Amino acid sequence: MTTPNIPNETTFFTLQEPSWEYWSQQKQARLWQAVALACNLDPFQFTNFGLPNLDKVFARTPTQFNDLLDQAKVNLGNPLLKPIAYSKDGSEESEIELAKFGAWLKSMRYPLPESFPWQDQAAAPLSREWPWGSTYETKLLRHLAAAANRFWKNYDPADPTTAPTNKEVVDWLVKKGVANRTASVMATILRVDGLSTGPRK
Repeated sequence: MTTPNIPNETTFFTLQEPSWEYWSQQKQARLWQAVALACNLDPFQFTNFGLPNLDKVFARTPTQFNDLLDQAKVNLGNPLLKPIAYSKDGSEESEIELAKFGAWLKSMRYPLPESFPWQDQAAAPLSREWPWGSTYETKLLRHLAAAANRFWKNYDPADPTTAPTNKEVVDWLVKKGVANRTASVMATILRVDGLSTGPRK
């Protein structure tokens, strides 16, 4: 992938929009670059003059970027986010197809920038409906789904040690910005019915 001209250092401290003329010609990108594009941010302002990895120039990266990157990393490997190549430097550095990434965003009904080039991709074959048959969701519901996917996806009823403790779930959610009390309620909601409390044996 050819790198466009890197902007002057003084422009790194503003939230620049992507060069859509350039990006619309690309078929793949690193996961974090795709997330930046979905947030209408120029991926090249996140790097130190084109060097790889998230060598951020922001004092704090935008919350929207952080939240979407967390979601993408959790879902990395599903049919629409199956990497072209995994990176040893971390899942955010894995190469993905931008067309499939666009379809994944559409499957979540994620609000995309008007100029986002991959808006016409077919809707994903994955259902995002909640158990009560609604596509309505909020930031907290997305955190709830991410926690369920992270901690309970591989739970084996025959092996109690595969169940997370409430504390593990709460600590993870709090790190994501969820209030402690809310995180505690979420952990309880996600907990398997009838599972005993205390240390895993």
